[in-house]
Amino acid sequence: MERDSGCMAESYDINRLRAKLGPMKLHFFARLRSTNDHAAAMRKQRRLFAPAVVLTSHQTAGRGRGSNRWWSDESVMTATFAFAAEENMPAGELPLIAGLAVRDAAAELTGCNDVQLKWPNDVLHDGRKIAGLLCERGDKLDLIGVGLNVNLDPAEAPRDLRAQVGSLLLLARKRIDPTEALLVLASHLKKAMLARRKQPFGVFLREYEKHHALLGRRVTIQGEPGSPAITGKVEGVDSHARLLVRDLSVLHHVVAGHVVMS
Repeated sequence: MERDSGCMAESYDINRLRAKLGPMKLHFFARLRSTNDHAAAMRKQRRLFAPAVVLTSHQTAGRGRGSNRWWSDESVMTATFAFAAEENMPAGELPLIAGLAVRDAAAELTGCNDVQLKWPNDVLHDGRKIAGLLCERGDKLDLIGVGLNVNLDPAEAPRDLRAQVGSLLLLARKRIDPTEALLVLASHLKKAMLARRKQPFGVFLREYEKHHALLGRRVTIQGEPGSPAITGKVEGVDSHARLLVRDLSVLHHVVAGHVVMS
């Protein structure tokens, strides 16, 4: 879902980005349907090589996980970061490692450390979503799509989303330079991907649990259409990046699903 907000698009300093992002190559587009889709298409055409970032000022048809759509306006950073796929990193680990990097970037940009993670791909503050990720692997690339609410005023979001969305603007109580936000985010993602080559997933998992919004919470998880929902208390995330949910005496290892906090 997308609408015209009447706001001016966020202004990126492209020359500064190209000078500071190295060795990551910048591919900037004023308008795209989906940065992840465009990155995948560029890869097939042999026009995208890691490390790189595909950035747009206006994404019109972003994708979330599964069939979810990704709403954004011009105050939301929409970018896809491309890294060489790491064979020793199971694909399920990527959203958690990347999510931790996005969380740390948000904390640095706002000076607020009370930024949390909602398994498997959301970044929250006070229950409001400030970022979402879509991680995909293919053609020897790991694509990390990030939608980060930089200077979003929730009043500008669709009515049914206003109570659910937050932004760096709200946390910092001032506008954030989108160019600086992208540079900080890219730095944290590069550090995380490099660290994964040297450190076991358990190191990231322990840090993830420190900021996990679902830990100890009662949740309901809806999986594939027609499958029964799971309701129980979250006990953490296991070494395979699965959410642990205890329903009475049964401990479920959840691979994917829509999570609703009670």
